[in-house]
Amino acid sequence: MTAPFFTNNDADITQLEGLYIQERNPPAIVQGVALNAVAVCGECVRGPVNVVVTITSAGRFKEVFGGRDKTANGTGGTILGKVHQSLINKPFGTLYVVRAAAAAAVSASFTLETAAGGAGTAVLRVDAANRGTWGNDVLVKVSAATDGDANKFNLSVRYLGNDTIYQNLNIQTGFDNTLTVVGTDNGNLITLAKLASGRPVNNAASTDGGDAEGFINLGETVASFVSVAGTDGTIADSDFTGTSGPLELVAAKKGVAIVYVAERMATAIKDKVELLAAAAVDRIFLVGPNDETVLTAAAITDVALQRSDRIIYCYNHAYTRDPDTATEILTRPESWMASILAKTDVDIHPGEEDTKVFTAGITRLYYTALARADYILLKAAGIATLEDDEGITFVSGVTSSLTSGKTEITRRRMTDFIQLSLAAELKYSVKKKNTVSRRRANAALIQGFLKDLQKQERVVEDYLVDTEKLNTVIGRAAGTEKVLLRVKLLGHILSLSLVTEIGTSVSIVEVA
Repeated sequence: MTAPFFTNNDADITQLEGLYIQERNPPAIVQGVALNAVAVCGECVRGPVNVVVTITSAGRFKEVFGGRDKTANGTGGTILGKVHQSLINKPFGTLYVVRAAAAAAVSASFTLETAAGGAGTAVLRVDAANRGTWGNDVLVKVSAATDGDANKFNLSVRYLGNDTIYQNLNIQTGFDNTLTVVGTDNGNLITLAKLASGRPVNNAASTDGGDAEGFINLGETVASFVSVAGTDGTIADSDFTGTSGPLELVAAKKGVAIVYVAERMATAIKDKVELLAAAAVDRIFLVGPNDETVLTAAAITDVALQRSDRIIYCYNHAYTRDPDTATEILTRPESWMASILAKTDVDIHPGEEDTKVFTAGITRLYYTALARADYILLKAAGIATLEDDEGITFVSGVTSSLTSGKTEITRRRMTDFIQLSLAAELKYSVKKKNTVSRRRANAALIQGFLKDLQKQERVVEDYLVDTEKLNTVIGRAAGTEKVLLRVKLLGHILSLSLVTEIGTSVSIVEVA
């Protein structure tokens, strides 16, 4: 038998009968994008304002943004941390958090001097790292430097019973190592600003306003010293909706798929969301009624103002148990939807039975007497509603869009998954030579990705890829290349009907 002929030249195959082997590099593998990252903006006890911070654990969240209130053990009465409240008793993965604060909020500060009693020169201002009354609870004390250098000093910072010591600070002439020593971590309690060269005087116990250990509160009024008390101001909707404000930041953060506002809703916020959703190409926004008392009819009227397949209007507030106080608290429905979407694949209906594990923290719903007719009207209006049916689920998984083919949340998420996953790989073909092999490689890449999904019975039921149908000689000469992709998405059983025939006249035949 003649040995096989190895070649990568198609022309060789027609020259002589025989067996030819063509070895090719496999097409690139498309790594599906993750569409589970959540961005939330809202009020926090502390933390940087209008800054996107990546949070990967509960401990890191508390370190940067504080907990439920300004007390160390979280039992200070009213919940101040609205983002914290929205996260209680529900699982999330990676979170992007933006703290919103009143425009009038002020950071606490105290200016240290070179001598006691206000008789020295102001050399160093200690500011709370960010705005709010929380900074008034930060205490500072100057003491001898760890390395023994009389020109340097240590600065002790105490907050809620925990101490941090910044060692060997130096602000003498020609020196300023404050930024290097303190650093720029978002969880820092203070920032330092050198005002003049010198060394602040050590704090003595019970002098110059200090406590028994010599600590002074930021913002504390001490005779002859300059201080500013931290204030919260009154937060307004405009503090969320303004240019470069929290909503714009979460709407623009790369990698985010789900966006919501923590425990706050207003018409102005929904109007802003509508504008942001219209410009979005890769994320879903969650909104809801302004408060828990909004009735079904009013919600149906309200949702008509936010029509988009990138907006999910969530309804029916939920109670959960505050682990810090063991009392029931009321939470908005958007955060529960966000948790479900964050922990499930794009082709999972957010109301399927298995999602009850993500709403297990709900103790009861605000509206408990909604009837089947109410749920029908709410779904028809484009509202996803929480229902208690031997466990809490969203009875319908719809966006606020009423356009045929765009009503299901899974349709929007699956479409984003396919388009963004392929875009992440196809971008490498831009500016490459437009050759037949390049077009084949692109088609193979797309087909391979979709075929794998189809085999796994995920997202895709059927598909077609065509690299020629939409292209013309003139278009290619102008540098444009189009790929036609038609995908039949995997559907869901939204209604299951059991048709029964039961009676004494029924004939049942056993087939061998």
